[in-house]
Amino acid sequence: MLSYNFLLRSTTILLLFAWCFYWMIMERKANREKPRTKTVTLKSKLKRYFYSIGLGSLILVQLVGFTILPFPHNPILQTVGFFLVLLGKGVSFTARITLGTNWTDSSEYQIKKKHDLITTGIYHYIRHPIYLGITLAATGAELVAQSYLFLPLFILLSLMNYRQGRLEEKLLVNHFGKDYEKYMKQSKMLIPFVV
Repeated sequence: MLSYNFLLRSTTILLLFAWCFYWMIMERKANREKPRTKTVTLKSKLKRYFYSIGLGSLILVQLVGFTILPFPHNPILQTVGFFLVLLGKGVSFTARITLGTNWTDSSEYQIKKKHDLITTGIYHYIRHPIYLGITLAATGAELVAQSYLFLPLFILLSLMNYRQGRLEEKLLVNHFGKDYEKYMKQSKMLIPFVV
């Protein structure tokens, strides 16, 4: 019989791979239907791959059993972590579906051709739900892996995503003007009804 620990870890790994697969497929579709307005630079590619491959590898290595800074086995914390993974992936999937072809990778920092301002669905409440989803899922995966890294990773991702969100908002205000400023007043940045 499979252990609870193994089941949570392997299911989390499958969810992470499914998320990556979906992300790649939807990126191709988005770029085909709404082309980029500027060429992707080597710097942005390196930033993207360092962030996604680095973070993904760190989490994956721990989920398969090579936990960094392990804490004592705690099924309750693992379960909480698994629910954070589910919530985070659910939030990011929902956001990605709502954005549709308007999505562009944050490292590219650009507006696409025929870019629409999306303020419906989850975007009615928060402006950067994908960042929230990634933070929740990564933190949850660290809890599933039973690693004390969950706390510094949560803090680091929160700070990085806040900074990136602010940079993107400047770009979006420049492109959409008063419409985006109005949207900013009606929504929160990362956490519904809070921040």
